[in-house]
Amino acid sequence: MGQRKNTVTIHRSWWKRTVPLRVRHHSRLIFGSVFTLVVMAFVLGSFRIDPIIFTQESQEQKTHSRFNIIGTVDLFDLSVPHNIELGIRSGDYQLMINDYQRQGLKTWIAADITIDGTLIENVGVRLKGNSTLRELSENSRGWGRRGQMSNATFDNPSTLPFAVSFDKFEDGLAYQGREELAIRPARTGGTNINEALTLQLIADSGQISQDYIWINFSVNGYPDATRLVIENPDRRYAEAIGLGSGVLYKSRSDNRFRYLGDAPLFYESDFDQINAKATQDVTPVINLLKWLSDADAETFEKELANWVDIDSFSRYVATQDIVRNFDDMSGPGHNFLLWYDLVDEKFTVISWDMNLALGAGNFMGGFGGFGYGSGNVLKERFMRSIFRENISLAREELLSIWTDNNHAVRTLDRLTEVIPLSDTLSEEQFLMDVALTRRIVQFLR
Repeated sequence: MGQRKNTVTIHRSWWKRTVPLRVRHHSRLIFGSVFTLVVMAFVLGSFRIDPIIFTQESQEQKTHSRFNIIGTVDLFDLSVPHNIELGIRSGDYQLMINDYQRQGLKTWIAADITIDGTLIENVGVRLKGNSTLRELSENSRGWGRRGQMSNATFDNPSTLPFAVSFDKFEDGLAYQGREELAIRPARTGGTNINEALTLQLIADSGQISQDYIWINFSVNGYPDATRLVIENPDRRYAEAIGLGSGVLYKSRSDNRFRYLGDAPLFYESDFDQINAKATQDVTPVINLLKWLSDADAETFEKELANWVDIDSFSRYVATQDIVRNFDDMSGPGHNFLLWYDLVDEKFTVISWDMNLALGAGNFMGGFGGFGYGSGNVLKERFMRSIFRENISLAREELLSIWTDNNHAVRTLDRLTEVIPLSDTLSEEQFLMDVALTRRIVQFLR
């Protein structure tokens, strides 16, 4: 485990606690503007002034409009050890657990987080994930099979999956440019090497992936756990993926990817819109779903290229097959991101939530895998169509990249060197987990 760095405490005065951050940063401009308007009103009287309205943020506004905490070291630097500690009031923690167990709600609560020695107060924290939390709830009622999928337990919050939002309660707050982090469920021994390796292989093949890092993680002084942290899709992520001007949507677990009507309200439980909320909505997705529901087989094959980037979708489908991830867009969690390009008006499907890839899906056990809410009409029709050849070619290309010079195994070996042991991850568990993943990776085909 890495050496702790000196804690940097952020003290907030009444002004900082009461006035929103964005207002504080621009207080001189705001007060100056108010004063100017008062003077103009007195001088100009009833003279008409027409306002100028800007519908898009300038690049400067996108870059500098948030209060960005730099920290002491790049969080996603694999060459150094990392530590995250959460401080949660016991009453708030119990509220969060009760809300999930009784109503299935993932309630946001306030917490303090220390990242590599830098303290950040009043961040938002909630439970994250679906399969792991369902297993936890069933185990707490005596219905589940212990150890099927993870080592998470409500008795040790350090083992739970969390979403962290820096700007949930502090408007405009970001850490190293990121508004959100995902502390992933711990599976197959606790290393999550399968998910990290999959994310790295996806990136190495030129596809869009997510940054990741291992940390020693603890909550309220409980025994620490080895956890994988990845960047959660937020506005910064939508800008950083480099696909130009567009809208990023994140599929929710209840998403059945079907046309429900023309009102965006009907799709609130299916998609989260990540960016461009002031200027765009879910209408492009609705149009795609409506077209899918009306298109016969011939129309589908003839017109799909007008709606979806065929090359990237072929690589997406081939990737999920090679790494054995059944919990993709057609799996029980309906996990995927959907990018809509505002220029060419096409969709790109992006991988998300790869923690059941490379053999970890074998631990689904009683949840039934494909039988639990699976299916996606776009992927299923794509695989049955003339585009099977595109998928086959993409598969050959990916296997060439990942197996040439033993690339996947060498990447695995490199990543195992930076996984920290912890109170909940012994060396024996670590070695067993890595050995299992290596056996699977050696036979990618």
